[in-house]
Amino acid sequence: MTMVPAGVGANSHVLRVRTPTRTLGLKCYPHRPGDPRDRLDVEWRALRFLRGIGLEAVPEALGRDDANRLMLMEWIEGQLMGAHSPADIDAAVRFIADVFQASTTAHAAGFTLASEACLSVAQINRQIETRLAAFAPHPMLQAFLDNTFLPALATARSRIAPELGRGRDLPVSLRRLIPADFGFHNALRQPDGRLRFVDFDYFGWDDPVKMTADFVLHPAMSLGAADKRSIVTQLAAAVPEDTAFLDRLAVHKPLYALRWALILLNPFRFDRMDVAEQCEPGDEQRLRRQIEMAERMCAHSLKDDMG
Repeated sequence: MTMVPAGVGANSHVLRVRTPTRTLGLKCYPHRPGDPRDRLDVEWRALRFLRGIGLEAVPEALGRDDANRLMLMEWIEGQLMGAHSPADIDAAVRFIADVFQASTTAHAAGFTLASEACLSVAQINRQIETRLAAFAPHPMLQAFLDNTFLPALATARSRIAPELGRGRDLPVSLRRLIPADFGFHNALRQPDGRLRFVDFDYFGWDDPVKMTADFVLHPAMSLGAADKRSIVTQLAAAVPEDTAFLDRLAVHKPLYALRWALILLNPFRFDRMDVAEQCEPGDEQRLRRQIEMAERMCAHSLKDDMG
């Protein structure tokens, strides 16, 4: 048997395990300071649930070692997504819609909230405030916050002031299980062209509007206006009983875009960097690129549609 690294992410890494009879994947879930979630258990239960309802677009979970934070799973032969087609968009949306549909079954009841669930506009706003408070002092960051982010946040808050004051959570009947952090950045194209989706350690209950907004806004995606309209239309149709879906998306989308802008600025957090004087020149270039991406996300917050 041989094991070789196959991928390293911010929260986990994967080894390819070759045995005399088959190839498997071994995913490692290291502990992260300040993160109390059991990501191994979340992904294990998510994969078992999704495969149990017939969704073979996810890898099969085969075994787990809780003591060492390991999960053995099916190895997927495939390539990271490059350019996508309209058929790829439809395949991804069908997958999400199938998860939404499965949320209404008895087997879905045991899941907890998704990571950083947003069940009200007040919760989105609190997450924004928490992320703002986590930044280390840095002159480049402060200039961006003063000149771009905070004015955009004030505009977004002015649009949702009445709802922000009420702060009501989305009714349980309208919540859905969501494959959080979903998108083509977490998809593999098999040799036969089919897509397989990976990384479900943020899985859980949330507002389907958040799933939709995150899918179309995710900075790792490259979606045109037509793609975004197709995604929104299809996912709204997947929850016909949620008659306020499109209105809620229009109201919440600016805050989700601003939340994404702050996620892009994670390298500026107290737990990710030292004070500005200790940054190397290469770090400054990397931080500047992150700010440029955050500026584009702030521009999305000011648009009135998903394009």
